[in-house]
Amino acid sequence: MSEQQELQAKTAIVHAMRPQERLASFYRSRKSKSMYLILANDAGDYLPIRISNHRAFSGFLSVPTFELFPATRLETDIRAYLATADWIPFTYQDFFVLSLVKYGHHRGSMIQIDDSYLTFSEETQAIAFYQVVRSHKQIVMNGLSVKMNQVLGKLYATDLIGSFTKDGLLLVYLTEGGCRLLDLSANKYMDQFIQDYATLNWRVLDVPSNTSED
Repeated sequence: MSEQQELQAKTAIVHAMRPQERLASFYRSRKSKSMYLILANDAGDYLPIRISNHRAFSGFLSVPTFELFPATRLETDIRAYLATADWIPFTYQDFFVLSLVKYGHHRGSMIQIDDSYLTFSEETQAIAFYQVVRSHKQIVMNGLSVKMNQVLGKLYATDLIGSFTKDGLLLVYLTEGGCRLLDLSANKYMDQFIQDYATLNWRVLDVPSNTSED
């Protein structure tokens, strides 16, 4: 993906957006010619978009794909999509779980995608996540609650978290879009997170029971 193509894509997106919408993040895949972006609006919602010449490698990624060429067609297609798109609320639960992913490695805590039965690579079942805790050269795997799995599934499907392989484990990382939404929503959610952070049990992760999805 050339610099000119990236600029063409950004120009088309900027022209297609409405005044209440903005480009929160934009990055190019290192392994393919795909571009991934996150749009945000004044209501605190977000919208992931993918620009590529091929389908996504994982069926668990639920992001609309647009072709880059011609650039005028890209602008028209995205403008039409934005006119009817269902924007996704970025909730405190999303903020909380993304923060666990971001700061977990400092605590020896990581999130793993279960692929023991090729669930992920062959998409035979619903995606499932586990917590991997490293302590004194030991590794412990913990199951996660239904709610944690639901939030992680949403974040993965909308490209706020991604996956990579390390030491035979399929681990989760924070994408650029996830990082940007954490920053953009900090003024709304940071005070609540600091309260929850103070009592957080890093050995057994879960979504706080006293929080709603708003």
